[in-house]
Amino acid sequence: MSAGDGKWFRSPCGWTALWALLALAGVAAWLLMLNGADGVRAWRSLLINFLFFTSLAGGLVVWPPLVRTCNGHWHFGIERLAMSGAAFAVPSILALVVLWIGSPRWAPWPGVHFHQGGWLDNTFLFGRDLAALTAFWGLAGYYLRERRRGRGERCGTILVLTYCLVFSLLGFDLVMALDPHFYSNLAGGYFFMSGLYIAMTCWALLASCRQDAEPDQLHDLGKLMVGFSLMTTYLMYAHLLPFWYENLPREIRFLVPRMHNPQWTAVSYILLCLGYFGPLVLLLTEKSKRMRWSLGGISLLVLCAMWLERWWLVAPTFDPLVRLGVSELSLAVAFVGLLGLGMVRCRRFLPVELPAEEKKP
Repeated sequence: MSAGDGKWFRSPCGWTALWALLALAGVAAWLLMLNGADGVRAWRSLLINFLFFTSLAGGLVVWPPLVRTCNGHWHFGIERLAMSGAAFAVPSILALVVLWIGSPRWAPWPGVHFHQGGWLDNTFLFGRDLAALTAFWGLAGYYLRERRRGRGERCGTILVLTYCLVFSLLGFDLVMALDPHFYSNLAGGYFFMSGLYIAMTCWALLASCRQDAEPDQLHDLGKLMVGFSLMTTYLMYAHLLPFWYENLPREIRFLVPRMHNPQWTAVSYILLCLGYFGPLVLLLTEKSKRMRWSLGGISLLVLCAMWLERWWLVAPTFDPLVRLGVSELSLAVAFVGLLGLGMVRCRRFLPVELPAEEKKP
């Protein structure tokens, strides 16, 4: 690669072209799968990637006000990296609209009356989810505007609470309710907490790619990764333990296809090793959290594992076979492209610099 080519890839225009190419290629491949013999699987892959990337982007936007709510100051200088997650607002909403349009082909709710009554009416389900997600992204946009004006403390607190409510609803409606006979009071809490874990991991990855991120900041991000991996692990354990010792049919519907199917059992152990306990082991030392290459590599590995976790939450409900291929990965590539493209192009809408008095510990 020539020097000129290197400058091209380091420029915003070069990255814009690269992200746009990934987005177009991914969408084109998914459309081919959608019109193929296994179109239903392609629809469900849209759900999987919607759940992962919306959790990631929404959590990124929420992390700066969450740190500020706790009177934290360590994130100044890398705050904009997390705020750039707001760039995925429009693709997130459009993906949910497309899921609604295609729901008669892939969802279990259209035309079926379940014992939950109108709560699982297809129109009501997608209508409330779309309204809630739109309200969240609207509030996120308002928060960014207030931050540009040097305000936003109260709005940030409201945004954090709104994230918890909205993503709990998405967890109940688009994960738990995929099997209308499965019950779990913790499904919503697990979903939004694991979303914060995914977002923190992405924030750590983005910061590790920045030369101006300080080692102390990387260390703090690594510690939060470990903490939220343990919280996410605990919430999943809180699911599985009562299911095991109570052995109630309406609860073990979640456990059996994932833990007693030999193919999915292997995936479950991969998640346990990488997604749940991976940060605890790999980021155990202080050096591994302070070095860019180690924190970045581990963050990327955990992000891939948590994408598998979203796939693991959805796919076994419908398919006893482990099938991971172009249908699922094409949209993952497309959404990475859309997220990267948005992050590059939305920088001018983010707060340029925090007021000087806010930088004082």
